[in-house]
Amino acid sequence: MKFEDFKASFPYRGKSVYARLFALHCENIKTKKEKFAVNNLEKIFKATFKISSKIGFHEMSLRELCRETELSMGGIYSCIESKEMIAIMVKDMVKTVSSDIIDNALRHKNRKHALEEIVTHHIFAAELLHPWFYFLYFETRSLPTSHQKDSKTIETRITSALESILSEIDSNKDNSNNKYHFIATMALSMVQERYLKYWKYKDASMTIDQSIENYADETLKLIYASLKN
Repeated sequence: MKFEDFKASFPYRGKSVYARLFALHCENIKTKKEKFAVNNLEKIFKATFKISSKIGFHEMSLRELCRETELSMGGIYSCIESKEMIAIMVKDMVKTVSSDIIDNALRHKNRKHALEEIVTHHIFAAELLHPWFYFLYFETRSLPTSHQKDSKTIETRITSALESILSEIDSNKDNSNNKYHFIATMALSMVQERYLKYWKYKDASMTIDQSIENYADETLKLIYASLKN
């Protein structure tokens, strides 16, 4: 799939991200007016990503969040119960996106298609939701213990799905030394490499779309080469 086509079909862009957050956490959000909550959530998360990229989420105070969003403390608390709730919501959003990608891919009878979709769509999604994926990777420690464990399941589910598919498409059926597990882990590392070290993949000779598509293609080539070897 071309990145442009993925963007056109991706359901978590713009206000739809915050509408999904409202749906996921409506029981914990004090205001029940969706339009009002969605607008405030957008301000809160954009400000959080901006502040935390400069000083870290741990150092960010709700007063700083008020200043950046230009919301009152009451406006902040109408959408989030506490500062840690922001990290929980980020985790839930990334988990939702990742689960959707895996569930959709696993419906394909063609297992190579499923493999390519899981890898490519995670790379594409992390490009479009870069601040969310980046934040969760570095701020999982800010989550309550139970949510930290839940955050780790995002990675383990990706690797488990890839490991299972790799074992199905490998003509040699050779799992010596946990071959499929290590290839799946490598694949996940490549997905993460792209959004964690964004600066490494700016290529003036390519458009952003070409660059991200090229990265996805090269990642898949590496996976297939590892499987063959």
